[in-house]
Amino acid sequence: MRLIKFPALIIVIGLLLSLSACSKTDKVIIYATARSGGWLWARPDPDAEKGEIGGYAVFKNVYNLEQKPKLAVDLGNWFNETPEGYLTKGQAAIDCMNAIPYAVSSLGIADLALAPKDLQKLVKTAAFPVIASNLYLKTGKKPEFIKSLQLLLLGKTKIGFLSVTVMDPDRPNTPKYLANYKFEKESYELQRSLKALKDAGADITALLLNINPKKPAGKGFYTAFFARLPRLDLIITDDPALKKPSRINKAWLVPVPSKMASAARIELSIDPAGGRLLKAGYKLLPLEKEKYGQDPETLKIVSRHREKILKHFSKRLGTAADDLNRSDKSPDSPLGGFTADCVRRWARTNGAIINNAILAGDIAKGAVTVGDLYRVLPYDTSVVFVKIRGEDLRRAIEETVSKDISVSGLQVRMKGQSVDSLLIEGTPLAANRIYRVAVPDSIVNDKDYTLLSSATEFANSHRFLREVIGWCFSRRRTALKPAGGRIIREQQ
Repeated sequence: MRLIKFPALIIVIGLLLSLSACSKTDKVIIYATARSGGWLWARPDPDAEKGEIGGYAVFKNVYNLEQKPKLAVDLGNWFNETPEGYLTKGQAAIDCMNAIPYAVSSLGIADLALAPKDLQKLVKTAAFPVIASNLYLKTGKKPEFIKSLQLLLLGKTKIGFLSVTVMDPDRPNTPKYLANYKFEKESYELQRSLKALKDAGADITALLLNINPKKPAGKGFYTAFFARLPRLDLIITDDPALKKPSRINKAWLVPVPSKMASAARIELSIDPAGGRLLKAGYKLLPLEKEKYGQDPETLKIVSRHREKILKHFSKRLGTAADDLNRSDKSPDSPLGGFTADCVRRWARTNGAIINNAILAGDIAKGAVTVGDLYRVLPYDTSVVFVKIRGEDLRRAIEETVSKDISVSGLQVRMKGQSVDSLLIEGTPLAANRIYRVAVPDSIVNDKDYTLLSSATEFANSHRFLREVIGWCFSRRRTALKPAGGRIIREQQ
């Protein structure tokens, strides 16, 4: 009997020693945030009775409470969700992030609404590196102020960070073009950055993955996309469709919440012998002001920006006599028509065309403030003057009218896909006459619109559309809902 028990005892002791060795893993923490969108301070929580929630001052206290080796990462989109974000073009968010401090951040798609010189100015104020592995200027050059990767030491572990943006998960690895930038093929840039990190001695590789919020990726995308790539250890994504962590191609895939209402706490368990990632624990932490309080120094930064912003945004410009909504029960957009009328009046042109996609909100009946205009027109879209022959204008309208547009000075009657009649300033369009039309620069830069290719001349006014709408309110004080029926569509 003793001969049987003795080997059994040895086996038990061996298992215990093995378990003990496995339990001695290094623990390091990554805090991740994404899509702050300019949400700087704590606000009432609409979904729970937790008082105020969110903001950088609360997050700073959460971060300070952490006892394990830690770092904070962000996935960009710093200013596109709030008027205060629009006004500072991301500077308020960067100032708050410097106070945490963050260790690295990727760029969000919305951040690329900034022209290269404005983005460079913003990034230079960041105390942390900003990375974007597959981002290029339209010239084909890498922006000098953006890195492709970053190697950081956390505890005893070297973590290599890289970042790619996927504009269309249904069609990955296809170059995508923006007004001033382009995204190269994700897989190629990812593999290149991954090799560079490995060569630099990274123990663990972490991908900051930005997904176009207008085209969320399903789980099928992750399975197919990462199956063909070298193995990553950790994938941190701002994909709004992803709610829970999972494993993809042996990598740990974790989602990050938006709007600074919560933060993701990612606990990495690392083999101390080889630096290998054994496990990634995940916890979503609501940033409850009542529970954590607010860091005084970070709160000073937030308050400084908040006071300046609220003072500017509270300036009254005029009054809306009716609700000016982006969409109505009729085919017309009241806000789009009002905007087109303003642009035409200010530019003194024969007509104006507005792509309604640039309108991010509605204007409610009553007092209209500077803050309302930043909310409705968040981006610095400028007005462009276009000279175009009547025949080319008809063709451009025919190709454009199927999209969501508003017009001023024009009356268009469509039969099927063809223009049946087109009046400009109340008279039939003359094929050989040169007309002056005002449009947003977003139409000029969008390949889906052919107006510019048909123009005989164009010039950028360098006046923001937001300023032009403000001018309209300052001149008239009270704005009325515009008449509809400017574009009539009939079936053939």
